[in-house]
Amino acid sequence: MSLISKLTKNCRCPDPVNCQHPYILADDGAGTIVKAGNKYIQGHKASILGFPAQGIPPDAAAVADAATFDGATLYPHVESLFAHFPEIEDNIDRILYDSACDDQKLKVRFMNDFGIELKTSLNPRRRKTVTQGLPLGMARLTPYGNMICNAGIQMDYKGIRYSSEKFIYLAPCDENGIAVCKNCEHKLQCCPDAEKGRIINLSFSQLPHIDKNDPPMAKRFKAIMTRRPSIERMIKRLKCDLSDDRLKKRSNRSFQAYLDKTMIAFHILLRS
Repeated sequence: MSLISKLTKNCRCPDPVNCQHPYILADDGAGTIVKAGNKYIQGHKASILGFPAQGIPPDAAAVADAATFDGATLYPHVESLFAHFPEIEDNIDRILYDSACDDQKLKVRFMNDFGIELKTSLNPRRRKTVTQGLPLGMARLTPYGNMICNAGIQMDYKGIRYSSEKFIYLAPCDENGIAVCKNCEHKLQCCPDAEKGRIINLSFSQLPHIDKNDPPMAKRFKAIMTRRPSIERMIKRLKCDLSDDRLKKRSNRSFQAYLDKTMIAFHILLRS
């Protein structure tokens, strides 16, 4: 959904509707922003870049059109940041983002242009949970690659067997280090002879949308992505702690000035 702000005229003609002066946007840059729960708000959008381990944003830029998809704002902002601060580029090896940028072409573009790995949360793109054709004893396979057994327990992802093109899952252990399968009511139907619990070998073809070289089920992937929410804390500091989430003036230029003043205040506090 994409809407722009209403049109108006700056003239003082007695009949503005029929006068020759052109209509202009009452609040250029503003648009309809879709939030969680199908909530729609009219406002401006900012793109913020920050270092997750430090929690410090080096730049905040107003997006020209607030209705712009989030995945289309990252590359031009990074390009602009490197143009103004080229010394930063050599110190960045990886960029973390949410599923809005889970696009292979965009990832290749970052690698080719900047030599930077773009790592994102998985976007399953409307793929549904699979409940048919699964290994014995398994109830469902989520679009994110999580395997759930008939007892409602999520299998632990263990790795990949490239020779047979299989993802490997193993039943987890309880707090005593014993496989949960040992005392499971479904053991006889699922894995009666398994001493260390149920082992699942799942074909790559059942998860074709998942990158086998960097699966989101892997512990390393999850460990890296735990840093991504730090940008939310940076946004909270800029938006709530150091300023007001309600704009006092219209236009994108005013919004950028608002961001600039907030960034200046943030870095003054850091220095002091």
